[in-house]
Amino acid sequence: MNKILNLVLRMLVGGAIGFFLMYWVLSSPLKGIAFSEYSLWVNGFLLIVLIGLLLLSLIRYRQIHRLLNQPLTGDAEDLADQQMYRWFSDGTLSLNLVLPLSLTVVSVNLVLDQQPSLVVTGFIVMVVGLIGSIQFQTLVQQMYPERNLPNISETDYALKLLAASDDGEKHVMLEGLYKTHSLVNMLLIVGIILLLFYSLSTSSSQLFSIFVITFILIVSNAKYYLTIRNR
Repeated sequence: MNKILNLVLRMLVGGAIGFFLMYWVLSSPLKGIAFSEYSLWVNGFLLIVLIGLLLLSLIRYRQIHRLLNQPLTGDAEDLADQQMYRWFSDGTLSLNLVLPLSLTVVSVNLVLDQQPSLVVTGFIVMVVGLIGSIQFQTLVQQMYPERNLPNISETDYALKLLAASDDGEKHVMLEGLYKTHSLVNMLLIVGIILLLFYSLSTSSSQLFSIFVITFILIVSNAKYYLTIRNR
């Protein structure tokens, strides 16, 4: 019962946020500005962010490697493990942000028929980000050689990695995943409301986008609750 009430509350909060955001957009003078006029600035900003994220992940990767090659014992080794974990989290987050942002660069330039070179650049950055993500995952076995961690090329890698984690690590991961699940639910509902108001206020129908987001929302919630229901 509490879970249902929490879900309803998140939906109401998401709906309220979406309503007030869209009301502000529709009542502001920004609604009449063509986005294509600012595509150059958007592309420049996104490319700077992408380069920064790739550089940050490279720096973190080299820092971890440098620390792995140092002979450490006792408290120094424990502190090094904590530092490597933070650096690993920084690098992984940076590379995970590269994919959606590079897709945004590609989408902006395909939809607005801007620079084909930026479309190619977006795809290249995307590939570099994916390769970097794979390289970062291989660091886990080097960081914890004493543990029987799965190789990234193995099938069901995520499940095997979860099985190899201790109770404390599982608690941290599951807490983060649950908070992410709740936040994504609310943001998707806000997205549906924003698209609805946008469709009503302009001649551009966003029904297809609404259907896609609704489908994602239904599937993700069904997957989550059916998984915990069958335990």
